[in-house]
Amino acid sequence: MQTSPFIHYAKDKKSLLNSYYLALLPLLIFGFYKNGILLYQNAFISFLDMFLPLYFYLISLIIGLIVSLIFKKNRLEMLLYALIIASSISPNTNLLIYPLVLFASLCFTQVLTKKFSFNDLALTRIIVVLALLINSYSYLNVAEKIDAFNYNLFDIFLGYGISGLASSSLFWLIISFLILAFNKFYKKIIPLTASLSYLIITLILFFVLKDNSYLTTILNGTVYFSFIFVGPHLYLTPNSKKASIIYGLAIGLTTALLSLIVPINEVGYLSIFLCSLFIPLFNNFQYKKDLHS
Repeated sequence: MQTSPFIHYAKDKKSLLNSYYLALLPLLIFGFYKNGILLYQNAFISFLDMFLPLYFYLISLIIGLIVSLIFKKNRLEMLLYALIIASSISPNTNLLIYPLVLFASLCFTQVLTKKFSFNDLALTRIIVVLALLINSYSYLNVAEKIDAFNYNLFDIFLGYGISGLASSSLFWLIISFLILAFNKFYKKIIPLTASLSYLIITLILFFVLKDNSYLTTILNGTVYFSFIFVGPHLYLTPNSKKASIIYGLAIGLTTALLSLIVPINEVGYLSIFLCSLFIPLFNNFQYKKDLHS
């Protein structure tokens, strides 16, 4: 069973959850603009289709609420989980299949967490995408499929790259991180070290591979979204600062290496899940080191 090593009071958890919601807000708004308003303004979709991002946000909240009632979980916490997953799915996700898949995935991981310790949010996200792969799954919105916009690297930094529904903007992710960093219960050292190690390794790969298109991968916000919103789990993170640094470095390194074989929009969640399995080892290593110091 997962317990929190750093949140000791209900008001502290509520404070952190509120910071997460506030940090998500600019990303959700930008996702609605990029995958809704912008496409409608350029006549790529109908007026009703413009509101599809809002549908995914709303249906995810409803599913999160239902799961929280079934498993008697903190309502704000489960709604946040559902909203984070909605932010990272493809804008082409099937409207009917998604609610069923999200519900089943959340229920499955909630059952598992009663006996095992792992980052359940990362695993839920992995299961959702694997289930959606049954249907044709692409992160290209209708304009990106026909290469309608000629975006440069700065545009991609702003969030116009190929990514999840509301996880594309590196610019707004920096703002989101700063919002979360002001909350003392947010383990900012994890996304910081993960991002740093990921950047170093991917830049090395860029110079080795000499592939300019790899820069779009480095600037795409989807990986950093997973680092910021999924890596610092509400409950399952290392106990000490030093162990958290090691954990963050492991996530970044694993993500960079797996990005060579795993699609960029999925690799961060896979790396976080895998590294979360070794958190007891990180804690044990630091404990033994402290004993001998």
